[in-house]
Amino acid sequence: MIEGLSIRQATADDLDFVIETIIESEKSNSSIISSCNVFALSEVRFKEILKIVLLQNIPNYDYYLSGFLIAEKDGEYIGALGSWFEAPDETPSGIIKATVLFPYLDKSKMKDISKNTKVIKDLSLNRKSKTLQLEHGYTREPYRRQGVFTNIIREHILWNKVEYNFEKVQGILFKENYKSFNAHLKLGYQVVEEKHTANLDILKFFPYGTKVLMELDKEKFENLSKLENKKSNLWRKNGESKKTNQSIFGSSRNTL
Repeated sequence: MIEGLSIRQATADDLDFVIETIIESEKSNSSIISSCNVFALSEVRFKEILKIVLLQNIPNYDYYLSGFLIAEKDGEYIGALGSWFEAPDETPSGIIKATVLFPYLDKSKMKDISKNTKVIKDLSLNRKSKTLQLEHGYTREPYRRQGVFTNIIREHILWNKVEYNFEKVQGILFKENYKSFNAHLKLGYQVVEEKHTANLDILKFFPYGTKVLMELDKEKFENLSKLENKKSNLWRKNGESKKTNQSIFGSSRNTL
């Protein structure tokens, strides 16, 4: 455990670290940035797009800036994890993501992008609506295996319970990313769906060929977070609600 660890909601001032988190989580302990390969983007261009869409602060998909929690110590970034509430109006997060990203893609490369998306469709998994999704987790190297990931997940559950009513926590990850996969298992997650492809073309876009949808049921996440006996560090330290924090972005969260 890291003494003096604090966890708080991300703001626009944390943009660069949130982008670092997204990119490192996409690499999944490899050198492949999946979004760059699928959407035919350079890493520089991908970062530019991420800056734009994160500042739009659109909820219910994975580039929702206000959905990230930041772990830090003495002002130094240690780790982060994103969250969103899946499909409260039955619109899947994947549809929102495609709609948000489309204006920024190179239209001259759309045929290639279309072919790429057909290849990765083999590993497509369906998230359950009205569940809390936790993804894009990242801890900087010197602070790994010291409980940072567990603490951020616990805080996310407490934090999101204030605003959303959910019975399950979910996340999609690569099964071959053994460190992440085993960390989820230790927290009580179970694999509820698994997809594998033997098509070697998948390795042009993803570092591995097996994806899993993992889930934490209500009993397990309540035990993890001790909801009845513990108040969130966010509220103790910030003294303000989640909705108050979101107001720094104005009305941009409703632009979709």
